[in-house]
Amino acid sequence: MAEVPDPALSAVEWEQSSRSRSLVYGWFSTLYAAEVSRPMLKAYLAGEAASLFDCLADAGMGADVGRLKIAIDALRDVPHAHLELAADFAQLFLLDAEAGALPYASAYDKEHLQLYGPAEARMRAFLVTELLVVRDEFKEPADHLAIYLSLMARFAEQDASTDNRPLAARNQADFLQQALLSWLPSFVSRNMQASPRFDFYPALAALLVGFVEHDARFVRELTE
Repeated sequence: MAEVPDPALSAVEWEQSSRSRSLVYGWFSTLYAAEVSRPMLKAYLAGEAASLFDCLADAGMGADVGRLKIAIDALRDVPHAHLELAADFAQLFLLDAEAGALPYASAYDKEHLQLYGPAEARMRAFLVTELLVVRDEFKEPADHLAIYLSLMARFAEQDASTDNRPLAARNQADFLQQALLSWLPSFVSRNMQASPRFDFYPALAALLVGFVEHDARFVRELTE
C-alpha cells in the first residue's frame, strides 16, 4: 500500500521547509569546503546573514547562534581578519590530526583510524550510486564534511516537490543518522578541544551539530 503523506505537514509547508533546509546545509558546506574570503567576512560583519541566523535561533538554536555572532563580531577590528581565520582553518582542518579537528569521517572511525578508510570508500561508492562526482578542484577525500553537507543540501532540494514525503523524510533521516551523526559529535568535540586563535570555527561546529540533530528529529518525526 502506498504511504500517505503526513497530513500534519502540507505539501507547501514541506516544500518551503525543504528549500530552507537546503540553503542552510549549503551554507554550512561552503564554510567547511574553503576558508572564509574577505568579501564573505565583510558580508557577515555587515549583518547580511541576519535572516539565516534568525531562522536558526527561532528553531531553538539561539545560544549557538549567539555564540557565532559574538565570534564574528570579535573579528571586526582585527587587521587582516580573513587571513587570521584562514590560519585557524588550516590549524583545525588541514594540518595536525592530534591538535586539530580533521573534517573526515575516517578520522573518527575507532576501528579503522586512518584517512581514506572504510568511511571514505563507502562515500565514494554512494556517490557512484547517486551518479555524482566530486569536483576536480575540490581535492579532498570523499568523506569530507563539506561533501556530506552538500549532499544533504541536494537531497532536501530534490525532495522538495516529491509526492512521497514520508519516504523522502525516512531516507534523509537515515542518511543523517548513519553517514553524519555517527561521527559529527566527535568532530565537534575536537573543535572544542583545539585552541584556534578565534572562536569562529568552534562556534560554527556547535551550531552545526545543533542544527543537524534538530533536523534529524524533524525528518524522523515525519516518518512516524
